[in-house]
Amino acid sequence: MLTVALTITGCTRTDDHAPTSRATTTTQAPAAELADAANRLKNETFAMTMTVKLDDTDAELNGDMDPAHERGALTATTTVDGRRSVQEWRMIGNTVYLKSNTPTLPGTTSKPWRRIAPTGPDANLTDGLDGAKIADPLRQATAVHRTSTGHYTGTLQIAALTGFLDSPTSTSGPSGQPPQSLTFTAETDTQNRLTHYHLDVPRSRGGTYPIDITYSGFGVPVKVQAPPAEQVAD
Repeated sequence: MLTVALTITGCTRTDDHAPTSRATTTTQAPAAELADAANRLKNETFAMTMTVKLDDTDAELNGDMDPAHERGALTATTTVDGRRSVQEWRMIGNTVYLKSNTPTLPGTTSKPWRRIAPTGPDANLTDGLDGAKIADPLRQATAVHRTSTGHYTGTLQIAALTGFLDSPTSTSGPSGQPPQSLTFTAETDTQNRLTHYHLDVPRSRGGTYPIDITYSGFGVPVKVQAPPAEQVAD
């Protein structure tokens, strides 16, 4: 399942740069086109929304990111059996701040924010929040087909999704063998920028559950502020 389930605070944006028409007729192979679209997220600012629906769990992540300058601000909202959990994340360089209403996570009334160390057991905690890293497996996609202009299908190896998805258990596939791959669909805009990404993720007891990621707001400045120092606990 989703490593961290995820609306935005501490972030400022303005209007999107609207694309015009698809500049040229593509001559790249579908896999190369999609890899290029995923790779562009590393150097673009963007807004993202990720949604997950699994039985009685609804999860949504909304945020703005600037991967090139290592900045982002996101809010993760998870509802399980009617109970709502909210986590706010701010990323500035290698410093990450977390604020949560989840009782099991650190935080006090006077110091609601926690600073996460860039090393140690929590160092990779935000990999499942990073929109550019989430799209990175598309660079390794196989059996990629362009079904129409800007629309793709293909296969991803589950091993490439480590840090974004939990590993399926041994009951996920036929004969008790864990599946090695999953299917996806993806869409790009007229500038070959990734705009939508859909995964059908194997479940531990068989079947799949959907994850949808949408990208927009390309090129708009992203400004993220650290929480007030007196509100931060290490």
